[in-house]
Amino acid sequence: MDRVEAYQNFKDKLLSGHLAPGQFVTQKELAKLAGVPLGAAREAIQKLESENLLKVHPQRGIQITDLTTRFIREAFGLRLLFERAAIREFAEQGPMPAIEDLLRATEAVLAEVRLDLSEANLSRAVEVDWRMHDVIIEAMGNELIRETYQINATRIRLIRANNRLTPDRVITGLEEHVAMLGHCRDRNPDAAGKAMEAHIEISRNRALQGN
Repeated sequence: MDRVEAYQNFKDKLLSGHLAPGQFVTQKELAKLAGVPLGAAREAIQKLESENLLKVHPQRGIQITDLTTRFIREAFGLRLLFERAAIREFAEQGPMPAIEDLLRATEAVLAEVRLDLSEANLSRAVEVDWRMHDVIIEAMGNELIRETYQINATRIRLIRANNRLTPDRVITGLEEHVAMLGHCRDRNPDAAGKAMEAHIEISRNRALQGN
């Protein structure tokens, strides 16, 4: 197994709740949990530390990043910086077929979730939710922004993984996405930017409240 696979395995374990924020573990424990050899584990740990997802403490072990107020504010602050600009640009010049495709997909899954709050529908709703954010960043065509966004998106997912996700929140989030995409379809970047700012601020405040 190479370091890329080891890195992905570690991220999966972090985001699935197998490791608690602030928890201390040894390198051997991490390697065993992720099912990777020690050599690959060392390289993956270095990369995860560079992304502020864990911290190596000499003589003490490896600490999973604690979800402090500062960490949450900084992660959401960076997210707002990128995504407000991205949605404005998407509203101004995003391909209309892409906008309409995202809008249809979001409206469809929203209708499904309103009728059936099954685990499968909620999981699909979360996937559609993330898809919009990924697409608008990708549409900017800036590789440096995309790479930094992806790293920060993992931090946001880590924060979300430790907060309770309710059907009401999923539905509200999708409704906010429909509104944003409607502004994009109408070529209204100001309204789209303001809607994104409100959307992210709501998520940030929930994360800060720990629920």
